[in-house]
Amino acid sequence: MKKLRTVALLGREPGLRVLQDVLIDNPLVELAAVYTHPNLPKKEGGGPRPELARYEAVCAAAQVPLHRLDVAQAKSLEQMLPEHRADLLLVLSWRSILTAAMLAQARFAINLHRGALPAYAGAEPVRRAIEAGEARVAITAHHMVEEVDAGRVAATVWMDIAPCPPPLSAAEYAEEVKARLLPLYAPLARLAIASVAA
Repeated sequence: MKKLRTVALLGREPGLRVLQDVLIDNPLVELAAVYTHPNLPKKEGGGPRPELARYEAVCAAAQVPLHRLDVAQAKSLEQMLPEHRADLLLVLSWRSILTAAMLAQARFAINLHRGALPAYAGAEPVRRAIEAGEARVAITAHHMVEEVDAGRVAATVWMDIAPCPPPLSAAEYAEEVKARLLPLYAPLARLAIASVAA
């Protein structure tokens, strides 16, 4: 079976998990390049991301090019992608909206979204699900289109949650739930890759 030539736009700890647990040494994937944001947003204090050194180590060991783009540079991503069109553009925790021209650089563009779609498109899906009294939350792989979080769903992984404990705010509880979701990104990424490799 021909491998999927893959370009990954990954951020934060979930992106690192997908990189090391799914994309490296995957028989379905030829990883052409990885792009990540090197710095934290200003609202989180700025400075280097704590996981950046691990991105660098994983990519160096696998001999995969790693490109570090801040948010301003990421707006010109289209000119920085590898020369040959990818089979798969895999996106997770990327801080810039991708244009139609960027999405056209791959046969398939899939985003891993921390929320059930279409109900929880957009920002803060976990907090919003908690505030709505949901008994479970999801992470969703969907095909990317110009409209944010509006593409066809490729796969969904669910996790049951208890109601928000009284001492915590929904935002505080959301951080706990997000940490519990971390191990689910790799299975979701595998399902997404299998859906386009079939």
